[in-house]
This record gives sequence, C-alpha cells and structure tokens, in this order.
Amino acid sequence: MTDMLTVSEVSRTYGVSARMLRHYEKLGLIGSDRKEGYAYRVYRPEDIQRLRQILVLRKLRLSLKEIGAILNDPGPATAISVFEKNLAEMDEELKSLGAVRDVIGEFCNALKQRRALPAGEIILQDSRLLALADELSPSSTLIQEERKSIMDNLKQADQGSREMRDIRIVHLPESDVAAAHAAGDEPEDRAGRMIAEFARKTKLWEKHPGLRLYGFNHPGIVDGTEIHGYEFWITIPEGMEVPAPLVKRHFAGGTYAAHMIQMGNFEEWGPFYETVEKSDEYAYAGSGNPENMFGNLEEHLNYHDHIMETTDGEPVTQQLDLLIPVRRK
Repeated sequence: MTDMLTVSEVSRTYGVSARMLRHYEKLGLIGSDRKEGYAYRVYRPEDIQRLRQILVLRKLRLSLKEIGAILNDPGPATAISVFEKNLAEMDEELKSLGAVRDVIGEFCNALKQRRALPAGEIILQDSRLLALADELSPSSTLIQEERKSIMDNLKQADQGSREMRDIRIVHLPESDVAAAHAAGDEPEDRAGRMIAEFARKTKLWEKHPGLRLYGFNHPGIVDGTEIHGYEFWITIPEGMEVPAPLVKRHFAGGTYAAHMIQMGNFEEWGPFYETVEKSDEYAYAGSGNPENMFGNLEEHLNYHDHIMETTDGEPVTQQLDLLIPVRRK
C-alpha cells in the first residue's frame, strides 16, 4: 500500500476536504479502493492523477458536469468543444462590457465639462448621451447586476476573493437535536450514516415532519494530536430520547446569514465570511470556539425528502446552506 494514499493524506496534500473527495466519487469523477485489512478508502496513483486534473479544470471555472465530460472522453474533442464554448461566451461578455465602458466614459466626460449642472439634468437633456445609452443591449446593462463580471474572473485566479451577492438573513428555530460525531478518516460519511440510520429506524420524518439537518467541523484528539472530525445535528421532537452513540443536545437557534451552495463548493466559505464582515447592518456573532466551527453551520437542504430516497447509507444532498451567526449592529 506504499503507492496509495489515504483520504487524510490526499486531503492534506491537495487541500481537498474528505467530503469533496466523496462527492467527486459519487459523481463518478474519481475512483478509490479498499485494501484487505484496512477499514478506509485509499487512492491509487491513477486516482490522484485524475484528482489533479479536476483541480486544474476547476480553476478554469469549468462545471463538474463539463469536467466529467472532458475526462470521460479518451480524445480531445469534448475538451475543445467545452473550451471553445466558454471562450465564445467570454468574448461576448467582454464585448458587452467594452460597450458599457465606452458609454460610461462619454457620460463621465460630459459631466466633467458641465460641473455646475446637476448630473441628472445633464444625462436626461443630452440627446447624444441618450442615443449612446439606447444602443446598449439589455444584456449589456444587466451583466453587473446578474453575475460577477468576466473581467474580475480573468483577473482573480482565486474564486475565494469574489464578493457574495446572494446572502439571506434567516432565523433558525430553537430545537432539541440528536448529534453524531466522528473523527479521523471519512468523518462526514461515518457521522452521516449514524444520523441516517437513526432517522430511518425511528421514521423521524413521521414524528417530526419539519426535521432539519445541520453539520459542522468538529476536530477530534488522538494521542494528543488534533485530527479532522465532523458532527451532524438532526432536529428531533421535544422529549424524544436518542440511542448511543448519538448524543442529545439543545440547539439555541438564532439569527444567521445564509448562502446556498451546490454540494462540493465549500471554497465559497471564504468570500461569504468576507462579505458578512463588510456588512453595515449585521455583525459576526460566532462562538469563538473552534470545536463547533465557531458557531458556523452547514444545513443540508430538504433532508426530509432525501432521507427517504435510499434505504441504506447516507443520503446525497445536492444543495447546502452555509450559515454564519450574526446580530444587528
């Protein structure tokens, strides 16, 4: 097994969480193996090579669907098609941005030449400026509102630096929860299976139709060394008891900033934090305790339905809410 790497070794070497590795496997993007006498998955050299290809293509802003199509084509045809399509879209966006930039420049020059007049009066009474603005297509004027500009994408290789726009403020209700914690290799998978088995055995969706599933990084300690761990909380009815190794806890609820991601896009935690910190209305209200990820949570959306989709194992959820505790300033 000397030429194989464990989940922890791959995660540490390539900066990919165990959950993302598992997500890539479920999508069929990479494979893994299990060795006799060894409890956890291991990755062969060809699996690592495949992972490195995925990470390179993700930096080029390709979707996981596009990446899968490219890697499953033994020739270059699919890659060429995907790249040409993306280049055409970028060229169109750059053209639209260039047109918007030129018109803004004309407006700016006109305002500088007539500083004594109100800006609105200049803009509305200058027929030349209005004609220029009318020539812009609606798609050109909506680019900045609908998504991050392509110029920012070209300048910023790190997706984590982009600013979040789709953030909601939500109130999570107070609730009792059944908690499952695991540390070491594949903690999300093991803790998730404990929660799923508990929910199915008790038919929790019948007793508690409004069930919700939260999770967060929770490290473990082995021989004095901190190792990666994860804890899941599933909401339960008041007064319900939970069997070991699950633990009953109380979740206080509260106000949170929420940002929805597709499963696997955990790199969006970075820009989400940055945007919350810049808020004029809300302040970060984390716990300061690294054992519960400083109060931050990940909610698996629509777990009520997902728990009934499979009869064993952990259900696969496609969307999550990243949740940061906040308070009004």
